[in-house]
Amino acid sequence: MNRHLAKFTWPEVQAIDKSRAALVLPVGAVEQHGRHLSIDCDLYFAERLTDLALAGLSDRTPAFRLPALAITKSNEHVGFPGTFWLSASTLSAVVHDIARSAKASGFQRFVLFNCHGGNRSLLESVARDVRAETGLAVFNIFPPAMVPDPVPVSADEAELGIHAGDWETSLMLALDPSRVRLDKRDCFYPKRTSEVLALEFTGATHAWLTRDLSPTGLFGDATIASAERGHQRLGALVPKLTEALAAVCDFEFPKTAA
Repeated sequence: MNRHLAKFTWPEVQAIDKSRAALVLPVGAVEQHGRHLSIDCDLYFAERLTDLALAGLSDRTPAFRLPALAITKSNEHVGFPGTFWLSASTLSAVVHDIARSAKASGFQRFVLFNCHGGNRSLLESVARDVRAETGLAVFNIFPPAMVPDPVPVSADEAELGIHAGDWETSLMLALDPSRVRLDKRDCFYPKRTSEVLALEFTGATHAWLTRDLSPTGLFGDATIASAERGHQRLGALVPKLTEALAAVCDFEFPKTAA
């Protein structure tokens, strides 16, 4: 089943039954990923994981993908060559415009399939604004948070290995090792500056730029990464992503009194 909407003609898009159809926008990034991963890491993950998730769907589940949004909000990596970014306001405007286009084409469900952590909080906010403006049902999928890590890691890696460390490097070794410079892998954990304030995903955080904390752009241990560890993670992750897309197509808001 062809799920790449850009390969359709406009009458073919028009003919899709939109009552359950989900339109998926892969959202990546082009930014530094340490000295060992190519700068298209998040973009590659967004496209590849979207396709793997779609491939697991039944032909009766109508989910389709757009071309990926490549350059997004990556200014936390400013100062590292090869990092490209949009401002928060520009990215918000771009997503709003794409969502309006989805609505104009008749879609009712719009999925932001995001593989860059720096986009996460912004896209959550944008999704609600798009819902309020357009009436679309809008969904956010962030693969790194979909399942508990099935591979044992140290406490430092679990807390601080948030960029170009074991998780991303192992996934890339499993999916496309040509994007990994094996001889450039390293291990670096930023120094904890507070027992209370964390980098992300807790009740108390501080804003940071990568250059505040890491001289090479790495947060984590890339030296322990392997294709085997990547395949273990993919084995747990991909079915859950497929399940999430299927749930999007079945989703309906409960009926409430106006």
